[in-house]
Amino acid sequence: MIKIDLSVREALSMVSNGCDLGMYEKIVTALEVALGVNQRRIVTITGGMSTDNRIPCIKAIRLHTGWGLKESKEWTDSLVGGWKYDKWVPAPANTKQSITLKNPEAAENLLRELTTLGCEGFLS
Repeated sequence: MIKIDLSVREALSMVSNGCDLGMYEKIVTALEVALGVNQRRIVTITGGMSTDNRIPCIKAIRLHTGWGLKESKEWTDSLVGGWKYDKWVPAPANTKQSITLKNPEAAENLLRELTTLGCEGFLS
């Protein structure tokens, strides 16, 4: 491993001069860690969750967030739909839902598991 020290000014200069995407991400992550900011902990699901994969998605959300069954189910219901009295009501089209996790690793793990289950989403 090579350790390179850069000032914030030098890092921003590299980014603005068009470095490759991998280097850009490394610089941004290093600055976020140094400043103690966001660090890509928000998982946003934009699609792919359905009644077919809903239960495994609920289990994944419970595992990675520490939420209970009710909270996890309500979160997935906002993407899929749910029962209202005795009738199934689907979620509105193009619904998105986000979760903020404790650290970037937990967010990456949740997104990886949900995409494996067929969901579509991104980190921010």
